[in-house]
Amino acid sequence: MRLHDELEYELALEQLERASTVPHGTEQEVTLGLYKGIINANLDRWEAARARFRSALLLNPNAQLPLHVSPKLTAEFESQRAKVQAELARKRTDSPRVAQPRPEASSPGAVDGVSTSTETREQVARPDLVPTRSEEPPTQVSAGRPWTRRVPVVSMVLLGAGVAAGGAGTYFGLSSRSQLDDARGAQFREELVERHGQAQSSAKTANILFGTAGVAVAGAVVTWLLMGDSETVVAQGGAR
Repeated sequence: MRLHDELEYELALEQLERASTVPHGTEQEVTLGLYKGIINANLDRWEAARARFRSALLLNPNAQLPLHVSPKLTAEFESQRAKVQAELARKRTDSPRVAQPRPEASSPGAVDGVSTSTETREQVARPDLVPTRSEEPPTQVSAGRPWTRRVPVVSMVLLGAGVAAGGAGTYFGLSSRSQLDDARGAQFREELVERHGQAQSSAKTANILFGTAGVAVAGAVVTWLLMGDSETVVAQGGAR
């Protein structure tokens, strides 16, 4: 949002692409898609913007734009929403109906309106005519205890490095914003150029640190998935 407010659309788009590589949920995927659509539209990349809006609306047709945008961009977004809603409605209409269950058979005493004989009913009611299954082996029942995974040391180290890099990136980002404000308030051109150069340097350092933090967190997740061992507890029991 800071880069968007400063009209640094290309840098903002790079940050969003980096964020897409980090594990996230459906709601965050919708937010990323909306931001990418807005920034692509600001760069006059309307085809890419429409594709991003459509992907986000397919996940959440009721999503709203997270930023205040121009009426033209709002109209394009609402147009994509209408297309997505029409597509989803058409899919629901074209989907096959669930087959109705067949009616259950009538009671053992009457089949197709004809009563069975007394002897047949007695055979059905006598329990000694039903075969027993006492010789079946006991059934194994899985316990409800979930599996657990150990966190490797490498994952913890990478995660700590990612957190440290993210904190440092935040510091340099705030410093860049402060330096940019100082540059705007400078009275002399030399001071303006110096402060603006410092702000750009801090912003570049912050971007590098944010990228490093993203890579470290992704590495922590990958090592956790590859190196963590799982333990599954299974309980066995049965009844004769």
